[in-house]
Amino acid sequence: MLINFSVENFRSISERQSLMLDASSEKHLRYSNVIEAPTNHQLLKSVALYGANASGKSNILDAMLWMRKFVLESLSQKVEQAEVPVQTNRLRADQRDGASVLEVEFLIQEACFRYGFAVSSKGVEEEWLFRKRLKGKEATIFKREGQVITPNPRQEKGLESLTSRTRPNVLFLKVCAEFNSEFAELIINWFRRFRFVSGLDEYAHAGYTAERIQNEDRRLELLQFIQKADFNIRDVESEIEPLDEARLPDGLSPEAKKDLLARHSRIAQINTSHTIYDKDGVSMGNEKFDLNVDESKGTCKFVAMAGPILHTVETGSILVIDEFEARLHPNLTKAILRWFHSPQNDKGAQLIIATHDTGLMTPDILRRDQIWFCEKDNQGSTSLYCLDEFDKKEVRATTKFNRQYLEGIFGAVPQIALDEFPI
Repeated sequence: MLINFSVENFRSISERQSLMLDASSEKHLRYSNVIEAPTNHQLLKSVALYGANASGKSNILDAMLWMRKFVLESLSQKVEQAEVPVQTNRLRADQRDGASVLEVEFLIQEACFRYGFAVSSKGVEEEWLFRKRLKGKEATIFKREGQVITPNPRQEKGLESLTSRTRPNVLFLKVCAEFNSEFAELIINWFRRFRFVSGLDEYAHAGYTAERIQNEDRRLELLQFIQKADFNIRDVESEIEPLDEARLPDGLSPEAKKDLLARHSRIAQINTSHTIYDKDGVSMGNEKFDLNVDESKGTCKFVAMAGPILHTVETGSILVIDEFEARLHPNLTKAILRWFHSPQNDKGAQLIIATHDTGLMTPDILRRDQIWFCEKDNQGSTSLYCLDEFDKKEVRATTKFNRQYLEGIFGAVPQIALDEFPI
């Protein structure tokens, strides 16, 4: 479970910004929207990021994705390709050649970990890992400054021999995991359970959903989930076949074909079934539809996302969705949030979304500490702040947040001046 995420000097983010999922002491919706963790932490099941276009919402989420990717893939960096593809704030002359700093605090079993690093194009400049057990103070597992890595043998033994094996463009945590360090593998697995979905790409996760459909129990679970969304789908099935050159589109270069075959070994298709009726409205059987060809974009997106959503709740993982409301009816976005807030989410799954859907910004769905805003200053730098920071006398737990937000009381809305120009 995620407690908080912090980032500094990444794209439009200049100074350190933190997205916190630890719940306030507020009692409103505590029974449904808050996780009582075994470490005595109270964590939010979901948070929503709001803000004008280009305010930095996606950059916050992309920073999470970049950190996950670097943790999982840094060891694959070739020695001759020492430069790390960091994405610093290019609008700040003093930061563009500096280091991006990323840190997460999270729970695994009954321990709280705090892990982070500072990385520039030249390599890893700093790296640190701390652990706090249920009863005890936070203790250092290792610290790193450049190539000087200092493990704490009182916390984890056998790490000293791995320091010389760590290249400048590789994380020490990843090296520890490669040499079967139990604590490091636990953390790497936590990052693997940190899933990301783009709300603008309804096909990206269709392959995973197609795989779930191959299991009969999961197929029935997914079908029930889809039917509750009122798409009039009677059944769902999938076909997964090996991808070979004959199935690739015409006109691709040999290099492009080689790249596609290297990245994708199988091709997946999801089919839905709808009832056929005669002129009197009597059922005559079912008609099979190709999801990507015959269904609406909204249906495609919901079905494709259903697999990751169900998996997240089933395993108690974390799901991050950008452009959450794209192509979905407002009632569907509310239903997905309420699914995460429901008793079915009994393993501590968390949902993080970026959205413009103000219909979700209501006290019957979200608490004040679940609503976050992104806003850019005159220099183009993003600031991140929470609705819970506002005066409680003015923004009560039952206030209609969306109305106040659209009136500009919380900021983070576009300053539109189109009416000053003739049309």
